[in-house]
Amino acid sequence: AAHKVGESTVEIAAHYLADHLGLADHLRERQLDKFGLRLFCRGEQPIRDDLSRYDEIGVSRRFDVPTYQLDRGRLENHLAEEWRRAEELLDGTTVTAIETGPVRHEVKTRDTATGTESVYKCRYIIDASGRRAWLRRQRRSARRTRHDQHAVWFRASGKCDIDNWSTDAGWRMRCHGKPRRHSTNHFMGPGYWLWLIPLASEVTSVGLVFDPAHVRATEVSQWEGLLGWLEQEHAVVAGHLADRDILDHHVLHNYAVSNAEVFSEQGWMATGDAATFSDPFYSPGGDFIALANGYVVELIASEANPERVEAYNRHYRSFFVNTLGLYRGQYPGFGDGALMTAKTLWDYVYYWSILAKLFFARKLTDLAFMRSHGPLLLRAAARHAGMQKDFRMYAKAARRVGGRGAFFDQYRVPLLRELNADLLQGESERVGVQLAANVDRLDRVATSLRQALQNAASKRASISVDQVAGLG
Repeated sequence: AAHKVGESTVEIAAHYLADHLGLADHLRERQLDKFGLRLFCRGEQPIRDDLSRYDEIGVSRRFDVPTYQLDRGRLENHLAEEWRRAEELLDGTTVTAIETGPVRHEVKTRDTATGTESVYKCRYIIDASGRRAWLRRQRRSARRTRHDQHAVWFRASGKCDIDNWSTDAGWRMRCHGKPRRHSTNHFMGPGYWLWLIPLASEVTSVGLVFDPAHVRATEVSQWEGLLGWLEQEHAVVAGHLADRDILDHHVLHNYAVSNAEVFSEQGWMATGDAATFSDPFYSPGGDFIALANGYVVELIASEANPERVEAYNRHYRSFFVNTLGLYRGQYPGFGDGALMTAKTLWDYVYYWSILAKLFFARKLTDLAFMRSHGPLLLRAAARHAGMQKDFRMYAKAARRVGGRGAFFDQYRVPLLRELNADLLQGESERVGVQLAANVDRLDRVATSLRQALQNAASKRASISVDQVAGLG
């Protein structure tokens, strides 16, 4: 098993795995259906014994596009088996050196069992080495992101059945179809969020992601210190983790990294964490694997056409910067339930309206389409940047808002249901028209959310579904 920061998929990654790679049966039979993202906000006073007292932001029913909680060990073993049926797989092998050239590259390897060394020559090389990032390190192309957050994570034995963390019958019944434990459950606070993700192997992935200006890394980097910190912040969680076996433990400082060049005319390319990494909130890591892999396939098919290389590098960087804007400077507001309600609403609407729409319609690699719709996409990006600027402003003055037992049911927002279901249309002759309508609607959504957030901030109150039911 390989234990990474994120084990949850959102729409692009799930669609890529199921439909592009043909893994739908594996996902349905060997992984867990995901019940959306769910946030819990406690307010100023700690809550020790009843999860129903938290404010809750999430869905009562699943949206139409299926997503999954991934047990990475199961997935990667399955991928290895599939690959062995088609191509050679060098298992138990260490890469010792990579040499890139104008049109030919060399990869040197060592068999870890026998010590046998080999040299492979190739026209194309794709670096999927994760945080080892062979090419990025070798070419010194890493760039700072000004988003210096840390993460600590581990797997805990057994399930975390959070529906049993309250005896309130009404609270238990307000979610339908799936138990809350199938959600990517986040416990929020100023400068941090804690995740609980269920895995099909009946263990639970647990992680704390934090701004070191708000949470001391030395306090939470070891399990005992983290448990003590949890006792103060979210005792209801600490009580259900205290007696579990901790199966592994990882710490990662300053995890965000940018990259000056991801694809090259010379035929070397990078994907996944070897290319870039922004932040695990919203689980975008799998999405960027899907984006990069799509570009890689087209570049190899076009023999690294220079025009495509330049365009794909530009588009990929644009999507990365756009995604990084979701997080930079916003962690101080993560304990404010009203702010997080508005933020998740906007971020979902933007994601499903633009990037996910382009991916499901298979337009991201279509240079003519992307060129002709460039001004429209720039307008959308500008609106998105403006909203993230507003969220950063609110985050600076944010207070803990929550702990009143309120439920913001995202499924009751018609626009969210509409945009999510619309993704399933896939390739359509009307994609350009739909994209333009989505961008026009962003202006109205921004106005509505700004008003709702301003009203909530002035009263230190939550945002209700009724306030935004007519969103967009």
